[in-house]
Amino acid sequence: MGKGDGNAFDDATLEVYKECFKLMDIDKDGVINKTDLRAAFDNVGRLVQDDELNAMLSEVGGSCNYDNMIKMFEAKMAGGPNDPDDLIVNAFKAYDDEVEEKIKGVMVKRHIIDAENFKHILTTFGDKLSQEELEEVWDELDFDDDKNVLTKSAVDMFVPGAMDEKEEEEEKKEEAKVEEAAAPEDGGQKKKKKKKKAAK
Repeated sequence: MGKGDGNAFDDATLEVYKECFKLMDIDKDGVINKTDLRAAFDNVGRLVQDDELNAMLSEVGGSCNYDNMIKMFEAKMAGGPNDPDDLIVNAFKAYDDEVEEKIKGVMVKRHIIDAENFKHILTTFGDKLSQEELEEVWDELDFDDDKNVLTKSAVDMFVPGAMDEKEEEEEKKEEAKVEEAAAPEDGGQKKKKKKKKAAK
């Protein structure tokens, strides 16, 4: 059981992590496996399912030895690979409304955020924006005719193109559904033709 880089932590914190690791490594082989993890949860009276244990261990990115555990903690603190762009997109989606409207005879879906609600969020929660900062952000956003914020413009400030990818995925899913719905009809027609040929 070696010593992790631990650059993000002081010696006292690393010592606490090391003691915790030793407590969780029930079979004392230097690696926390699913059995060790299950036993650790059992010791505190919590029943954990296999899929939960697998998910926890997969976050480490390799065998769960002390070094890898420390690297995982450092990555989480640095907002590394365990802090994906999807998190940002989903945060915006929590306030997003999908609306449909007819433009030039075609139904179009748009994602919007109520402007007043968005202003309230930006000036009230987390790193609260000043009025000047809010105005700077507001200048970068796009709005619809009703002065609602277009969600894509807000997301693009943090994760450029993320909403484009999402819309492409949704379009592909819609196309797949249409193809699946059409497939049984085509299959039924082919069978009928074969039967007619067989009858001749």
